[in-house]
Amino acid sequence: MVIVYLIYGYLLAGLLAGCWFCFFQAGRTDAGAAQSGIGFKLIILPAALLLWPLVLSKRIKKEK
Repeated sequence: MVIVYLIYGYLLAGLLAGCWFCFFQAGRTDAGAAQSGIGFKLIILPAALLLWPLVLSKRIKKEK
């Protein structure tokens, strides 16, 4: 049961980080994403949801 809760926690953190990245930070990462619509952002959301540790680490390193 603990593993299921860990997976839920990972996905919840991924959902929060993925939404933050897709809707607020993707435009800073790529110029093409800044001019994209909601459809593109919804397409990249699943990848950002699953790869959220990588997305956050790259975004933090880029800000420094």
